[in-house]
Amino acid sequence: MMINCVIIDDEAKNIKLLQNMLEMYCPAVKVLATDTEAKNGLLLIDELQPQLVFLDVEMPHLNGFDLLKKLEPVNFEIIFVTAYSHYAVEAFEHHATGYITKPINTEKLIAAVNTATKRIEEKNINKNLFSLLEKNTRAAEPDKIPLSTSNGLIFVKLADILYCESSGNYTNFFLCNDKKIMVSRQLGEYEKLLPETNFTRIHDKYIINLSFIKEYIKGSGGDVVLENGKELPVASRRKEEFLARFEKWIKRKA
Repeated sequence: MMINCVIIDDEAKNIKLLQNMLEMYCPAVKVLATDTEAKNGLLLIDELQPQLVFLDVEMPHLNGFDLLKKLEPVNFEIIFVTAYSHYAVEAFEHHATGYITKPINTEKLIAAVNTATKRIEEKNINKNLFSLLEKNTRAAEPDKIPLSTSNGLIFVKLADILYCESSGNYTNFFLCNDKKIMVSRQLGEYEKLLPETNFTRIHDKYIINLSFIKEYIKGSGGDVVLENGKELPVASRRKEEFLARFEKWIKRKA
C-alpha cells in the first residue's frame, strides 16, 4: 500500500535528506508536501490529510508538540525526527509511532515506517469493521464489542465494561475484573457502538456503564462514583441528559 506523508522540519537540508532516504529505502511512502515552518505545516496537514507525518521537535515559533496539540484529535501516524534524545518520553506520550534522532539511522527509519504501515493497515481494517458494526448495531443490540489491540481483536462483554476514557486518538476500556484495554480509536466512535440503554457519555473524556453507578454527588455537573470506587466528573452541559438516562434505566430495571 502507498502511504501519503508530510515532512515538517525547520532545516531544508534535513527535509531533503529524509526525502532521499525515503525514496531509496521506503518507496511505498509518498511525500505529498514539506515545509520548514511549523505554522505552514498546520495548514498542510489540515488540507492534505496525510496518513503519516515526519515531525521535528524544536522549531521556531511553534514546536512539534504544540503543533500536534493544535491538531487534536490527531488522526495520522507521527514519526519524530530530531537532534535531541531527551524528548522521547514526551513524544510517546503523544502516541508517536517512532522517534528517530539525527543523523538518521537507515534501519531505525525503515523500522519506524514499517510500524506506521502496520498501524495504518489496522486502521483501514478497523474502519471497515466499524462500518459493519454500526450497521449491525442499528439492527440488533449486541452483547459483546470487539476491541482492536496490537495483537488483534478482543471480544469484550458489554456487561463487563465499567467505563471508557478518552486518551487523544486512543480509548481506554476499564473492565470489572480490574483489567484495562487500550484501543487505537477515539471515544466518539465507540459512543456510536455502545447501546444507549446501558451506556451514556457524562463528559468529553468519559462514557460510563449505568449498571455500575454506586453514587451520584451533586454539583455544577456533579460526580459519579462507580462500584469500584472510581469517581468521575459529569460535565455540566451533560448533566441533564445523564440524569434523564439514569432515571430511565432505573425504571426499566424496576
